[in-house]
Amino acid sequence: MTAIKTVAVAGASGTMGSVALKALVDAGFTVTALTRLDSSATFPSGVKVSQVDYNNIESLTAALKDQDAVVSTVGYAGMQGQVLLVDAAVAAGVKRIIPSEYGRDPEDAHARGLPVFAHKVQVEDYLRSKVQGTSTTFTLVCNNEFFDWDLDHSFGVDIKNKKIEIFDGGDHSFTATPLPFVAQGIVGVLQHPDETANRIVRLHGTSMSQNKLLGLLQRYTSAEGWTVSHVNTADREGQGYGILQKDPSNMYAWAVAFLQCAVFGKGFRNDFSINNDNALLGLQELGDDEVEEIVRSRV
Repeated sequence: MTAIKTVAVAGASGTMGSVALKALVDAGFTVTALTRLDSSATFPSGVKVSQVDYNNIESLTAALKDQDAVVSTVGYAGMQGQVLLVDAAVAAGVKRIIPSEYGRDPEDAHARGLPVFAHKVQVEDYLRSKVQGTSTTFTLVCNNEFFDWDLDHSFGVDIKNKKIEIFDGGDHSFTATPLPFVAQGIVGVLQHPDETANRIVRLHGTSMSQNKLLGLLQRYTSAEGWTVSHVNTADREGQGYGILQKDPSNMYAWAVAFLQCAVFGKGFRNDFSINNDNALLGLQELGDDEVEEIVRSRV
């Protein structure tokens, strides 16, 4: 495959999108930010802005013409709409599609069956089918937990109020990966198009456990005053299904329950410490000092 030089980013003003866009620009790619027609988002100089109708195949196809790759960083609300983005990318002859995955291992059958991932699975299956027999390829990038984002948004631990939920005893190791590391992983994929074509790429920021995290937090906040709750993953998964059945509209409650299970729980393939693509992409696992600084800065 010829080198990838031009990259369109969908969801470029979002949490993951803004970090990925900066990394792509810094790496020397020619970047176009795809924005909605009513968007007022602004971007750094040198980034082309293309306003599109995400519900219109012609609009999307025109925006993706002459783009070597499209990187989707859309959030949960836009997940299912990626099907049309895939159609447009194939129609425009885009070489590489990176859908908005960035989470659980797509080969984890347990996680794959959770309702919170239904739209991701739909897009993955559609993408694999759609690119067959075409010049378009794909890469699924997964990193398990967004380490820094989760600390900022009290996912599993509430630093301000000193509360943490410990799943399955808290010694189980899982992969925790900060946003800039994920962004560099995306850059690495596009810099290695042949080696990353039509496959899953796993990023491993650091090995974390909830007991280790609690110890780091207590180092900077003191050990006093913490409320520690213990949770069984199977019970939390059951709670998620219970909420979904009783009140499907309460998506935040049931979605978070399932996400916590997939990220923290035993029985899920959420530890990429042995099986990852860091070396291929030129990435190094975070050192202890880097991990501590992420935690310290949140405290």
